[in-house]
Amino acid sequence: MNKVFFDERIIVLNQEVSNREEGLEILSLLLQEKGLVTADFYENILKRESVYPTGLSINGYGVAIPHTDSEFVNKSQLGFLKLNKPVIFNEMGTLDNEVEVNMIFMLALKEAHEQLSMLQQLITMFQNEQVMESLLNVVEEEEFLLIMKQQILI
Repeated sequence: MNKVFFDERIIVLNQEVSNREEGLEILSLLLQEKGLVTADFYENILKRESVYPTGLSINGYGVAIPHTDSEFVNKSQLGFLKLNKPVIFNEMGTLDNEVEVNMIFMLALKEAHEQLSMLQQLITMFQNEQVMESLLNVVEEEEFLLIMKQQILI
């Protein structure tokens, strides 16, 4: 991957939120403040999440990969939010099952073809228990970026 998906450093560690909407809003606003997404991005993240949930539980780790259409993105970027306490997301592929999520990878991708590639890379990374444990315990931005670099996401 030759693009830098964390160059704007939309990285929030050890955050407390009361629900998924608050977590999604934090990342959306940071993306918007840097001009990476449109003012409608957050609203459309919520709409898509209500119809196509993005919560995943892989090897006991709860992650979410919220995203929306590329028309709401000005420049491709990923945002990362690590929570101190998990929030509930609906499980991908269902509206019935819930997942406790500690990590949110928000995708703001300008090109439609980037989405499938990025989702595949993230799923592969999520299946690596050592990487997930490292992400769960990350305390500094630089440490997070190093992990991402090793996973070829930046």
